[in-house]
Amino acid sequence: MKYGKCLMSFAILASLALGISAAPTGKLVIWSATSATLTRALVDAFSAKYPDIEVEVITAGSGELLARLRAEWPNPSGDILLGIAQEAFEGYYDYFLGYKVAEDDKIPFKDPRTPPKYYGMSMPIQAFIVNTELLKPWEYPRCWKDLVLPMYKGKIIMANPATSGSAYSQIFQMHELYGFEFLKLLAPNVTFVASSKIVPEAVARGEYVVGVTGDYNVARKMAEGAPVTVIYPCEGTGARFDATGIIKNGPNPENAKLFMDWVTTKEAYEIVVKVRFRRTVRPDVMAPEGLPPLNDIPLIPYDAVKAAEIRDELTTEFVDLIG
Repeated sequence: MKYGKCLMSFAILASLALGISAAPTGKLVIWSATSATLTRALVDAFSAKYPDIEVEVITAGSGELLARLRAEWPNPSGDILLGIAQEAFEGYYDYFLGYKVAEDDKIPFKDPRTPPKYYGMSMPIQAFIVNTELLKPWEYPRCWKDLVLPMYKGKIIMANPATSGSAYSQIFQMHELYGFEFLKLLAPNVTFVASSKIVPEAVARGEYVVGVTGDYNVARKMAEGAPVTVIYPCEGTGARFDATGIIKNGPNPENAKLFMDWVTTKEAYEIVVKVRFRRTVRPDVMAPEGLPPLNDIPLIPYDAVKAAEIRDELTTEFVDLIG
């Protein structure tokens, strides 16, 4: 018995001397606002690297997850918030833990403060989806300001900013460029629907000639053979991204840091492109097929802090316009 204990002690000391540490164990609870398919792909890849960590996943909408965070505070049951818009992180900034990931220098889109509380994942860059069978190239809208032209009245589809985060970002960008008077001209030109998923589908079917949506949705429709193309507004489109961060006071902070280190690797971002057809924030990861490189897109700064601050007021005022 004593001999066995000596051998065990020797093995431990030898491991320490050689810098060998035990594999990480324990739990990790991920709250995910991105799709169940992408969440599973990311978790499977992480678990392949850390098989002794038990990962629990809760998938829900961003509003539901943030409400849960508020309700459970200051003792939240989650460790990671995955795939929520940058402005949502800004709106709940004090609920997250700052942590500088291992590949911090490879990721330009993140919390600008030190240490960052969130890192970008995908970039839902907003653009126009145009049905190429219903419009000739010289008839395409080229700029945000074109959406109010009489020729497009009743032919544009967008999601309601009260029910869609991406739709709110579209309205916010136009408001920043041209003010609320412009939105008054926009409202009667557009049909607004409850879900952002409806927009690319409706344009692909030819029910509308123009929609405003994330460019990844256009790429997906193009890959399916739909008669659509993508147009980036001439004024520029906001450098907006969704992100991932560590929930402060979560039950498994060390495993949360391991996940943040991994989910910001090139391997993880390549999974995002493959599974969701989404552009990512890492320049060394290729854009989805059919979309131009990020450097070729006219981008404008996206003030996520201001977007969060005025969201309720701007959304309420705009919804009053559309009834």
